[in-house]
Parts: sequence; structure tokens; C-alpha cells
Amino acid sequence: MQIRYFKIIGLAGLVALGLSACKKDLTNTVLQSPSGITGFTASASTLVLSTDNDSATVTSFSWQAPSYGFAAAVTYTLYIDIPSDTGGTAGWANAVKVPIPTGSLTRAYLGTDLNRVLNQLGLPFGSPSAVVVRLKADVNQSTGTASTVPTLYKELTITVTPYKVVLIFPKLYVAGDFLNPTWLQQDLPGWTIASVKSDENYEGYVNFPNTDNNFKLCTQLSWNGSNYGSGGSATTITAVGNPDNCHFKGPAYCKVSVDTSAHTISYTPTQWRLAGDFNGWSLSATPMTLNTTTNQWTATGVNMTAGDTYKFEGDDNWVNSYGLDAKGNLAFGGGNITASKTGTFTVTLDLSGGAGNYFYTVK
Repeated sequence: MQIRYFKIIGLAGLVALGLSACKKDLTNTVLQSPSGITGFTASASTLVLSTDNDSATVTSFSWQAPSYGFAAAVTYTLYIDIPSDTGGTAGWANAVKVPIPTGSLTRAYLGTDLNRVLNQLGLPFGSPSAVVVRLKADVNQSTGTASTVPTLYKELTITVTPYKVVLIFPKLYVAGDFLNPTWLQQDLPGWTIASVKSDENYEGYVNFPNTDNNFKLCTQLSWNGSNYGSGGSATTITAVGNPDNCHFKGPAYCKVSVDTSAHTISYTPTQWRLAGDFNGWSLSATPMTLNTTTNQWTATGVNMTAGDTYKFEGDDNWVNSYGLDAKGNLAFGGGNITASKTGTFTVTLDLSGGAGNYFYTVK
């Protein structure tokens, strides 16, 4: 009987240990809500980008892991945007979103990669601009559904100066008797017009320096493609057979618009100047000068105060003008450009790259 008694006690002890173990297993880990993200920094906050630092790391964003009470799997995302797009109900809608690999607490950028992002945001080339970088931290439940813990955000601002990345669009190459060398197709500024939508509608600016300017528009950098000449009138073109040359009476710096589907061509003579708050929006006070070597228009000694607004005007009546679109890109008929600082500047307008590659600089 004594042996049986000890067996009963031993069995009871095992049951008690088992219950204790089960009770411990049922203890839940509570997901805690951190107060915020700490240590979010950029290794460099003022950046001037160029082809010289394309392959170098120009800045690195880093941060500390928030504490959720256990080793949580956190999803991080960087948002890069211009300040004017970060407010209101639609804030950050146009931001460039950069997912961060799981477990990483840093994101480095080569010059070429960051410049591509800045071009995507439409920042002006060659001029410093503020950019806001937002870090977002999310935690999901083990089932993959969203956690009840609020999403964390942290922002910082950097100043960046991007450079122009030429976008490649379908082109027509101008070959004529007014270019040097004559009757040769070249992929150079001032020698091409482009189709931004690849829809057979081409646009570009060509300087016609002579009283009589003869040319053709070629689809290849040779005479082996389609070569558009006169369609029998000043406003029509054809590539059938060996057409006569297109002809324009100059001298004039013209916007040339071509529709190869409708077989039409038009010319809009322009003469560019700056008009804005700094000169009372005068169309004669600040003329620009065409450099026939670079095919760029320049105005020097332009005195502006931070906050002044201005535009580029081409014909004395505001039918042809350039300002900025909603993303800050130079656009035909766009809104006013705002001076970022006070000083005396050289302002350059470059329309020589064909549609989609127009830009300006302020130095």
C-alpha cells in the first residue's frame, strides 16, 4: 500500500507540472506601440549631382529599429517628394516610393540612382531644390493582416541639385543647306525634332539663319530611311519618291511642328525674353540672346528677389510662353516660375533638344 501511495503522489506531481507548463505556453506577447522612429538621418544633406559622382554613394539614409516589445518584422518604405506635394488629403500622392529590404535599417544612393529619382520628380536642373524624405514603418500580424499599432512616420529635408538626363524619344533629323556641315543628319541639339508620345507628332526648335533655308526631315542618321520633303505646299510634307526640299524663308528661330501621319508641317517664329515681377512683366526689358553654337537663349545680369515669379515669353503677346507644370517641369503655357533666392543671375533657356527635353537653368 505504501508503494501505491507514492505512485499516486508522483502521478499527481507530473500532472501539476504539465498544467504549469501549459499555463506558461498560453502566455501572450503584447505588441507595444513605440513613441516614434529615432535616429533617422542622411549622411549628406546638401548634394550637387553630376556625371562625376554617378557611380559614388552620395548619401545614405539610416534609422534605428523601433521597439515593439519583441523582435517584430517591420516593413519600411521611403517616400521622396517635393515639399508642395506633402500636405493636404492628397499629400505624398506623387512621391517616389522606395521599399526597403526586410531587416535593413539603411538605404544608400549612388549619384545616378538619386538623380533619376529627382528627374522623375521634375526638379529644375542645375539649381538647388528642397526634397522631403519620409520614412514609414509598419508591423503586420502573423496572419499578414494589418496591426492595430499605428503606422510610424519620420521626415527629414535635404537640398539637392540634379542634372539633366536626356530622355530618348522618336526623332526626325534635320538635314539642310543652312547647317554645318550641310546636308548631313546629326543627333545634336538644334538638329532634331521629337515625338514625346511616339504618335507621329513631332516638335522641336530650329534656327533658320538665312533668307532661304532648304532642308529635309529624316528618320535615320543617313539617307536610308524615310526622308520627308515638300508635299507641294509650304504646309505639307511627303516621303514618297524623291520630293523637293522643304523651304522656309528666314531668318527666324522657329518651333517646327510635324505630323507624319497627316503629312503636315508648321512653323512658329519666336524671339525669347524674360518677363516677371522683377521687371514689371515687361516684354522688352529683359531680352534673351541666342548663342548659335549652343542653341541656347541667355539673359545675363538678371536681378531677382526670392519669391519673384517669372516666365519665358516668345512672341510679344503671350501666345508662346514657357513656365512650370504641376511637377515643376518646363512646360508650354505653364505656370509662373518662382525665384528661390535673391541675387543677380544668368538665366538660360534651352529648347534645342526636341520636345520632352526642354529645360532652363538659373546660375
